Amino acid sequence: MGHAFLLEALAAVADESLMLLFVVLVLLLMAVTEFGYRIGRRAFERRAADEPARSGIGFIVGGILGLLAFLLGITLSLAEGRHDERRAVVLDEANAIGTAWLRAGVIGGEEGARMQRALVDYTEVRIRVYRDIRTRADADRLDAETAALQTTLWETATVVARAAPTPISGLMLAALNETFDLAMTQKRYFTERVPPHILRLLLWTSIIAVGAMGYHFGVGGTRQLVMSTLLLVLWASAIVLIIDINRPRQGTVTVSHAPLEWTLEGFGPRR
Repeated sequence: MGHAFLLEALAAVADESLMLLFVVLVLLLMAVTEFGYRIGRRAFERRAADEPARSGIGFIVGGILGLLAFLLGITLSLAEGRHDERRAVVLDEANAIGTAWLRAGVIGGEEGARMQRALVDYTEVRIRVYRDIRTRADADRLDAETAALQTTLWETATVVARAAPTPISGLMLAALNETFDLAMTQKRYFTERVPPHILRLLLWTSIIAVGAMGYHFGVGGTRQLVMSTLLLVLWASAIVLIIDINRPRQGTVTVSHAPLEWTLEGFGPRR
């Protein structure tokens, strides 16, 4: 419960401001470092820590910091991997829509023209899916518009395929099927996050690591204030970056929908 509460509290702060989240994390890590320092000083205030004791503590702290660096790298890699998937699906969806539009032109006639017009409307809706969704209500509304246009397109393509079951109509159905599948893939990628248990592990390992670092400073009797503060700032920056990438709808690290814009421009002026 405590683990989940802390992560949820930081997520709520991130919803307000990423800069505020950064400040909160830096202050939290500095407070934990100071707490560890005071425990270290109290533990050895009656006797000076000899060299073997300091070396042993330093070895353990180094191991904890090494584990933290490993976790930080793994988590950042997971977040970046999901970001790359979101970028790739935009291009794939744009290409699929463009292919369907071209095949609708090959079909020709009123049905082909109708499908091309519907694909223009569909592309505009998909651009808004990437650009405008900020709340669950936005997602539900645009999902409904996407589904309605998919139904219209499929019904028209089905009429064409039944009236003239040719390789061209079959290719048209395949192109639409791929287009609709990519819309579902896009939804999955934009709702998928770094697993919460990994984020909790990273957060609590960070807290334990900086506490152990403060303890080591306390044993040695020196705070190393400037260098330790720089380290904490870098740690907090890395954690904020991970959280930012992990929130594709609200964060500053977003996915460009430019490929869909280019596809729409390729359709020519609206008629």
